[in-house]
Amino acid sequence: MKKHNPADCPIVIGRIVGHHGLQGWVKVESFTRPREQIGGYQVVAVGNRDAWKRVDVEGHRPQSRHQLIRFAGVGTREDAEQYIGCDVGIEYGQLTELSEGEFYWVDLMGLSVVNVQGVELGEVTQIMETGANDVLVSRHSQGEILIPWISSAVMKVELEQGLIVVDWQEDFL
Repeated sequence: MKKHNPADCPIVIGRIVGHHGLQGWVKVESFTRPREQIGGYQVVAVGNRDAWKRVDVEGHRPQSRHQLIRFAGVGTREDAEQYIGCDVGIEYGQLTELSEGEFYWVDLMGLSVVNVQGVELGEVTQIMETGANDVLVSRHSQGEILIPWISSAVMKVELEQGLIVVDWQEDFL
């Protein structure tokens, strides 16, 4: 079972897509639900998979489809430019506790997928948001299987066992 290791790189919750104004604000595409939740963190990591830098958040405000964030020590448009294209992440321990039956995508990555007949359908490699429902992408030796995250398809998730049980046929490959 591949479970998230808190020592791994931060969990990406957004991407810096531009700067805003002259006083160091950056424009962030938020991946959180709701989008505004990204502004609730006082400390974030900024970077990419190779290098991360912890920064304090001094301010946040929504703007259209994006969120504006101001980092400590970033006071000019030129200072903000260095962050364009970087991811915004948090440490696993900063995630809020979920209700029973809810899961963070990061916890589902790498779990084995087995159907109710006990046939192995691969391992979760990706989760896609489609609007109607999320979709699990399970990599199988014969390709990928797309499984909708709906109650009639996903029967149970056993994080401790590293397993997702689905009502899905092997021939749906």
